[in-house]
Amino acid sequence: MELVLFEVGKGRFAFSAIGVSKVLDALPVTPLPYAPADVEGLVNVAGAVYLKVDLAARLGFGERSADPNGNLLVVSAREDTVVVQVDRVFNKISVEPADINFYDEADDKALVRGEFLLPDGMVLLLNESVLGLQNMEPEGVPEGGSGLLGQVDASEAARAAEISKNDLPTVTVQDGHETYAFHMDDVLEIVEIKHLTALPGAGPEVQGLMQLRGMALLVLSLTELLQCKQKTTPKFVLVVAVDGAKVGIAVADIVGIERYEKDNLQAISGGDAQLEGYLPGMDVSESRMTGLVSIGGLISAESMAIFRRYLSQHGVDMAGVTEQELKSVRRLLSFRLGGERCALPLSLVDRVEEYGVAVNLPEGDDTLAGVVQIKGEVAPVLDMRDMLGVTAGDTSAYVVVRIQGAPWALVVDKVDRVIEIAEKDITPVRTNQNDYLTEVGRLDGELVSLLSLEPLARAA
Repeated sequence: MELVLFEVGKGRFAFSAIGVSKVLDALPVTPLPYAPADVEGLVNVAGAVYLKVDLAARLGFGERSADPNGNLLVVSAREDTVVVQVDRVFNKISVEPADINFYDEADDKALVRGEFLLPDGMVLLLNESVLGLQNMEPEGVPEGGSGLLGQVDASEAARAAEISKNDLPTVTVQDGHETYAFHMDDVLEIVEIKHLTALPGAGPEVQGLMQLRGMALLVLSLTELLQCKQKTTPKFVLVVAVDGAKVGIAVADIVGIERYEKDNLQAISGGDAQLEGYLPGMDVSESRMTGLVSIGGLISAESMAIFRRYLSQHGVDMAGVTEQELKSVRRLLSFRLGGERCALPLSLVDRVEEYGVAVNLPEGDDTLAGVVQIKGEVAPVLDMRDMLGVTAGDTSAYVVVRIQGAPWALVVDKVDRVIEIAEKDITPVRTNQNDYLTEVGRLDGELVSLLSLEPLARAA
């Protein structure tokens, strides 16, 4: 059982790690009329307004007794999300349920669930689900009034739906010394550029034809399509679906998978523009804006008609893509673990981050390699090479995934590319060593180990 360990006053406590989504520093508090004594008010967390609870006061240690300069934990209650004030957050630990002395499980409104021992003392396990508005009563409300507490209530399901609706997953690339983002749904796969066959008389945007699994793929230059003055040598090809056909877009480099909020998009007027708008830059491109590419505007129907006529004159058929084909293949992010090529479903991947040294957990789970902070969230680090028993290479990146809403940083040697593997080329396997390797896929004559994160979901 994964727990987040923290301190309030002279006592140590823990929440289930599943219930803790963020660890924050102190934030300004807006007072809330008619709130109970252990409610300090409202705080703004990345645009979301949450109720702030003084956990020390709720535990009976005295009103406002938690250190105002301590940490804030964003936790999920039964029907809403609240922020609690604590003195200090230690780390994330793993404790076997058998080692916890649970109290009366029938009392689902009790704040203290049980207790367990660590080498340096006792820890009380708290029930974060009872900290929400459903267990609070307004105080001092005038006759006929209802107070303001009820107006802050919002179901977790509705909030999750709103977050999902605002999610903008992209594949981010660099070309012409600029950064661009493609909608993840538009990118079928990413491959390294191979030998190109020139098409005499074609326009400057046509790089040539590349063989992809026995089919001819028309490859276009992103910088030429965007009419950029600065040119760069392409190294990768994004395979996209345009007007029922597969087309390759040559780019200089792949930055990785990035997720933005749709609200952050500065839209460009005009439905036929090559760029839908601009997004705030991230990481190495933080100081510059990232252009969000519109596939329909980048390669118009008129352009596709010209390409089709031109190719038919050369006796080349463009490989089509159907809805059935899209459903019968899996889109995965491939990477290297030692000498092994592995992959995870693209739907599980939140982002790819540059590798940094993790903070060790002195009392943590031996299977974890520490914790790192990624985009303001604390994520446990899991070295997949140890899990699969392969020899480590030169570590280069974290693949950040989300398990039940919580981030995990998976250590890999080298992030490869986005790939597609047909369902017919996937074979279930079973190993005695672990449950992370469940299937093997065949791609371009090479075997790819398809990993499952079910063990993490069960342990969470």
